[in-house]
Amino acid sequence: MQNIKNLLFLSLTPRQKSQLLGTLKAYYKKFSSLSKIEIIDKFYEDEKYYIEIGNPHFEFMKDYFEDDKFYRDIEKYFDFLAYEEQQKELMQPYLDKQKELAKLQRKKAQEYKMSKQKPTKKQLFYYDKITKAHNIEKKDTTEATKLDLRNWIMEILNEFDI
Repeated sequence: MQNIKNLLFLSLTPRQKSQLLGTLKAYYKKFSSLSKIEIIDKFYEDEKYYIEIGNPHFEFMKDYFEDDKFYRDIEKYFDFLAYEEQQKELMQPYLDKQKELAKLQRKKAQEYKMSKQKPTKKQLFYYDKITKAHNIEKKDTTEATKLDLRNWIMEILNEFDI
């Protein structure tokens, strides 16, 4: 199914083919509520209109309006787009799970990094301020890390619902 683009519109140059497939994909997305045949008819109507006014998107389309093979190729391409969309929907739960795992991995990496760093002056000042405001005994901050201070501050904030 993946190589279907190579099997369609064989009479077109690669550039023409690329432009046509991009336009067809845009039509498919824009008019997703219509059926495949209605989208093709809409595409044909639009292209005929632009040819009539002398400003065609695709010069080569004049030769293919009556060609059944061209019409079938467009149908096959829309079937391929529908298949791709269906596969994307099937993969969505796995992609969401992967995103969650990546998020957890980034969080763990950040915590590991913080566990190796010394706390900032702002953290120390904020910790002192919070402990004084709530009359809590301060813990020894000489050997503490950024992660330790963050956790201590969060404990205090959660305890007093600030």
